Amino acid sequence: MNPEIQVVALEAEAAAAKVEGAGSLADPKVTFLVEDWRRDFPSYAPSSSSSGTTKTLRLSQELPFWGKRDLKREIAEAGARKASILKRAVENDLIAKVKVAYAEYHQAHLAIDLAKNLRGRMDTLARLAGARYAQGLGRQQDVTRAAVEKALLDTEIARTEADKRKARAKINRLLARDLSAPLVEAPNPRPIPAKEALDLAALTDRAQTANPELLAQEAIIDGADRSLSLAEKSWYPDFEVGVGAVRREGRVDNYEAMVSMNLPIQWGLRNSDIGEANAMAAAARQRRKARENELGNEVQDAYFSFEAARSVEILLRENALPQAEIGFQTAAKSYELGRTEFLDVLTAEQQLWKTQIDQLKVGLDQQTQLAEMEKLIGGEL
Repeated sequence: MNPEIQVVALEAEAAAAKVEGAGSLADPKVTFLVEDWRRDFPSYAPSSSSSGTTKTLRLSQELPFWGKRDLKREIAEAGARKASILKRAVENDLIAKVKVAYAEYHQAHLAIDLAKNLRGRMDTLARLAGARYAQGLGRQQDVTRAAVEKALLDTEIARTEADKRKARAKINRLLARDLSAPLVEAPNPRPIPAKEALDLAALTDRAQTANPELLAQEAIIDGADRSLSLAEKSWYPDFEVGVGAVRREGRVDNYEAMVSMNLPIQWGLRNSDIGEANAMAAAARQRRKARENELGNEVQDAYFSFEAARSVEILLRENALPQAEIGFQTAAKSYELGRTEFLDVLTAEQQLWKTQIDQLKVGLDQQTQLAEMEKLIGGEL
C-alpha cells in the first residue's frame, strides 16, 4: 500500500521488462534503389518511371559480433536484479520504520496507563491531605501540593495522549491509510530475543551476506563487469548482411547479396570506453567494500546499544522500580499515620514516576535497536 514501495516495484517491473529486448537484433532494413533514371532536357522531370531504369529491392540485417548480444542481455539482467533487490531494501527500511513507530505507540500507551494509575493514587492522597487539614492535623500547603501534582499528572497524560495519536498517524502514513484510521488501543510489544540468541559475529556475518544494499552492490558489480567485457569486444567488427532483387526493363533479371562490416580503427574512442568501464567496475567493488565495513560498524553499534538498554532495563525492573514502589507506599502509609510530611510523599511519588518512565524509555530503545539490527541483517531475528 505504501506509495514508495509501489514506485520501486514499478521500476523493478520496468527493469525486468527491459531484459527481454536487451539482446535482440536491430530491426531489418528494406532499401529501394532506382538507378539510370534519365530525364528530358531541359525538364528536370524523368521521361519515364520505367524506361531504361534499374530498380533494386534490398533486405539487410545488422549482426553484432558474436557474444555482444549475450553481454547486453546480461547487463540488463544485472540491472533488473539490482532493481528487484533495491525494492527489497526499500521494503526493509519501511518495515523498520513501522516497527519503531509501533514501539512508540506502545510506549505511549503504557505511559498513559502508568500516569492514570499514579493519578488515581494521588487522588487518594489528596483526599487524605484534605481530611487531615480539616481535622487540624495537616497543612494547607499539603492540599495545594497535592492539587499541583495532580495537575502535572493530568498535563503528562494529555501530552502522552498526543504522542500516542502522533505515533498512530505515523503508522497509518507508512501504511498509506487515512491518518485517523483506528489501531488496536492496547498494543502488545514485540518479543525481545533472549541474550543467548544474539551473537555479534553471527549478526555481522548475516548482515554481510543478506543485507539488500550489499546484494544490490553485487548486482551493480556484475553489470559493470559485463559492461567492461562489452567495451572490450568493441574492438571486434559488427556486420551487415543483405539480399536483393534487381529489376530491369520491367523484369527481374538478377539477384544480389552483400556483406559489410565496420572498421574499429578509432583507437581513442575504444580505449576511452574501456577505461571508463574498467574504472566503473573498480569503483563498484570499492563501494561495496566500503559499505561492508560501514555495515559491520552499524551492526556493532546497534548490538551494543541494544545490550546496554537490556542491562539498564533489567536493573530498573529488578532493583530500582521495586525500591521506588516500596518507598512510595511506605511514604504514603507514614503520611496517613502522621509520621512523615506530605513533601516526602511527593518526593517518593516523583521518584517512582521517573523510574517508570526510565524503564519505558529503555524498553523503547531496545525495540528501536532491535528494528535497526533486523534492518541491517535483512530479516527477522
